Order: sequence, then structure tokens, then C-alpha cells
Amino acid sequence: MRPDESRAVLIGVAEYPDDGAFDSVEGASYNVLRLKELLTDPAYTGFHPKREYTRTMLNPHTADGIRAAVKRAAEQATDVLFVYYVGHGSRVGAERELYLTTCTTASGESVETTGLRYTVLRGLLRGARARVVVLVLDCCFSGIATKVLGDGEALAEDELLDQVKVAEDVDEGLIDGVCVLASSGPTQSSEASDKASATYYTAFTGHLVAAMENSDDDASPLLLGELFRRTEKRMGRFSVGHQPLMATVGTASNLVMRQAAGPPEDPEPVSAPVSAPPAPTGSASLTSVAQADTEPLPGLLSWLPDGTIVVHDPEYADRIIGMRRRPEPPATHEDSLTKTDTAQVGKHDGH
Repeated sequence: MRPDESRAVLIGVAEYPDDGAFDSVEGASYNVLRLKELLTDPAYTGFHPKREYTRTMLNPHTADGIRAAVKRAAEQATDVLFVYYVGHGSRVGAERELYLTTCTTASGESVETTGLRYTVLRGLLRGARARVVVLVLDCCFSGIATKVLGDGEALAEDELLDQVKVAEDVDEGLIDGVCVLASSGPTQSSEASDKASATYYTAFTGHLVAAMENSDDDASPLLLGELFRRTEKRMGRFSVGHQPLMATVGTASNLVMRQAAGPPEDPEPVSAPVSAPPAPTGSASLTSVAQADTEPLPGLLSWLPDGTIVVHDPEYADRIIGMRRRPEPPATHEDSLTKTDTAQVGKHDGH
């Protein structure tokens, strides 16, 4: 990914009118803030952290505000365009169109005037200049955006991602691909809290973040498609009550979401030993342990390549040998723990 040519818009709606039909989504703010940290981290996706490149919108009041932010990003991005939304989703009318709510949406009846219709968002993404477009929806009924129908319910064609049109654009070389991730099926609700794994996030995004942070194989990059599969697996393991969905065309699912770990650093080079001058006749020699017990005296000591310390003046040999004659510390058994050690291990375990 080229950061200067890429844009991300992260939208979270946590608060709703007190007298309205929608409960607050407390995890939405945590979702957006943590995703921004990960997406802009060079060890992960690597988006540029400045606001004009990676835009966060918490509790937008109007659909126009969301539309303007996405439109601007879609016009500027020529490499990767990443759009994320978390909040309440609502299906409205006889055709059950999907709307994304704002913090002024009080009910399903008012969502048509206060929320953003999904087809409007889809139109903005379809007109984007980016070679890769990624849309992540964490809301009820978000599976509508993936063209994966659930429970046998038929949905109007204009509600869905037009994969035929996207495939034609890929074939013509206009784009590399589009990928849509949805937290739940077209007729499913999405859990607003990740109670099973005890995090502050919503269920879907909480497991998505965990899958990004806990990469199983650091030796290779974690790609978007594999990230979704790990998220889906985690949600099943924690018995989350809705099924995430993914629709992808082209190579968009190959977007790197976590970089591979770099090769281990080379150890510091070790200098070759320097040859010492030959010791004069009659000198006393000591093992190198003496070096640890006293600082070498200039002009009186030298070191041989095999580690032997040579004392050139016998007068100082007795002094150094005397320094070495210190009482040996009592023997310890590092492999066995004392009662105190055992208590400390229990006290500090996990920190």
C-alpha cells in the first residue's frame, strides 16, 4: 500500500437520543480509536496517520457529514480506499432498504431523513478512483452489502454490491478489486457488546481486532481475506450469535493488514583479540579471573590470546592474588524453588 495515495474513513455512532428506539453502542468509540491505531501503525496496514489521510468520525449528526467525508476520500484515493462504519443498521420500507444511522436517528421512521442509505454509500464507493476498495460494516443487517442472501429472503437487486459491474471493471483493468466485510447476515442483528471475550468493543470488531493483534504466523503478512477467516473462526469459538460475511472481487482481499516480522537482527561483531607483548623472564602469570576482581594497572599487566593475564612485576603478583582470595558464596541450586520463590511466582504470575 502507498500511504500518500490511500485514504481511510472510520465512522462510529455510539450515542443516540435518550427517548429514541436505539440503545447506545458503547463499543463504537473504542472500535474506531483502536482501528485507527492499528491501520496507521507501520507494523500493520500503514495508512498515513494525519487527518487528511485517515479520518475518524465519532457520533456524526447528519448523513450529509458522512457522505461528504466518504466522497472526499473517494476522490483523493488512487491506491487504497478503506471505509468502516459501526452503529445501528435499520431496514426501511417495503423493499427493506438498509440505512446506516447517525446520532440524531431516534427511530426506524426517522432514519430515512437522518440516516445514510446504503445505496448512496455504495454509489460513492463505486465511483472511487482507488484501485482497491474495502468496506467494513459492523451493524445489524450489514450482510445486505455482500450479495449473500440469508434465510431464503429475496432482496432488491439495487440494495446489493453489484459484483457483475465490479468484475467488469477488474477485467478492464480499471480497478484491482473490491472487498466487503459484514458483521452479520442480511436478516441478522449484530451484538453491540463483546461479552464473551470481555472486551470494550462490539462483538464483530472485537474479534477482528484480536485476530489482527494475535497473528499466528509472523513470518508472513496477514492478508485481509485471512483476517476475515480468523475473525469468523473466533466468533464461532466464542458463540457469537451472528455470522460474519465477506464478498470480494479481484485482489482486494490481499490487502496486507499486518506486516511480516522482519529477520532477526545481526549480532554485534566481535573484535579479534589483540596480541599482547611477550612477558619478561621471571614474571608471574594469573588466570583471567583476576581481571574481574581488580582493574588492570597500566604498564603492569598484559593479556595473552588464550586469556591468561601476565603480571610483569612480581611485586604486584601477591597483591592481586590476595584480592582473589575471597570467600566463595554458598552453593545454590537454581533448579529448585524455595518456599519464598514459590510464593513470588504465584504472586507475579501473568505480569
